[in-house]
Amino acid sequence: MNLSLQEIINLDELKELMHFFYEAAGIAVGVMDTNHNWLVAIGWQRICTDFHRTNPESRKNCILSEFRIQEYLDSKEYLTYPCPNGLIEVAIPILLDDVPLGFFFLGQFHHHPLDRDYFRRQAIAYGFDIEEYLQTLDAIPVVSEQRISYLMRFFARFFDLLTRIGSESQQRRQAEQETKQAKEQLEIRVEERTHELNRALIEVGDLAAQLNESLLQVEQLAVTDTLTETYNRRKFDESIIQEHHRAKQEKTPFSLIMLDIDHFKKVNDKYGHSVGDLVLKQLSQLIRGLIRQGDLLIRWGGEEFLILLPTTLIEEAGPFAERIRVEVEQEQFVDAGSITISLGVAQLHEGDSTDTLLKRVDNALYQAKHEGRNRVVLCSET
Repeated sequence: MNLSLQEIINLDELKELMHFFYEAAGIAVGVMDTNHNWLVAIGWQRICTDFHRTNPESRKNCILSEFRIQEYLDSKEYLTYPCPNGLIEVAIPILLDDVPLGFFFLGQFHHHPLDRDYFRRQAIAYGFDIEEYLQTLDAIPVVSEQRISYLMRFFARFFDLLTRIGSESQQRRQAEQETKQAKEQLEIRVEERTHELNRALIEVGDLAAQLNESLLQVEQLAVTDTLTETYNRRKFDESIIQEHHRAKQEKTPFSLIMLDIDHFKKVNDKYGHSVGDLVLKQLSQLIRGLIRQGDLLIRWGGEEFLILLPTTLIEEAGPFAERIRVEVEQEQFVDAGSITISLGVAQLHEGDSTDTLLKRVDNALYQAKHEGRNRVVLCSET
């Protein structure tokens, strides 16, 4: 699978993390894709943005630096490159399975106090306002080679882990219907990469909290259905264990609703799968607006959903399911008009396993469809 950097890394989150780094370290950062498009550019010095990039001759040096850095980046951990305009930049390739997806830049800075006479002569050569040009030098950080080495070793590992986790997350979202064994293998790999990323985050000290937030968001994606933004089967597997334990320890009930869109295939056949996807999204939003805090809406597969209702008897779950049915029947769905749903309801009883509870609620749903659809059927205790 050929993936771009934008597909496996959330650019908004990456910009936020890079902003945290810039605020903490005071060093500009940038990320460029392989087509030479800047995806992230934070903290570039005024001497570059207001002077070097505005003059045609000095701008050639900037572009030449970018192309030469990319030309020489191969398997190096990082590359230090002195810009012909007098500043220093360092860069690393962003790779996925040895395939370049982009480049990470750190700069502009200098290892030693800047030679003001050199920049004065450069201002004269390019026709810059000398005093204003020299004033911009005060903002350019002086950073030791050792510190740059530490930072770039961290970022080399950070982007290696980030691209691999992003790639695996993308593959997992596309493989929801694969076998349980394949799913478990992917989860193990994600957990392994998560532990590796945690260890890497510790090494950056003050940046650990911000980078860990990104990791938590990646983990949230692992339990979220991409299309409807509801929870997926993995979240259900985790939650049903917790509810079983709580029901046993606290003697509290919980109920389960299984619902299915009636004649959904006709919607796809008549209007196309893109409209079908819109129906699934709108239905999910409608139900999320009806359930309580603590209830879980789960996309079980295709047009089928589960609602997990903690501390809820079937006598309460049944009317709630009916309310959902009515609200859906009255809703107008974009480009598809009216739809209906069928619902089955079951309560966990003593001796129930997850499989037996699912079997009973599935039977109730089947009965609702068999009896004409657009109705709620409560499962008997047997």
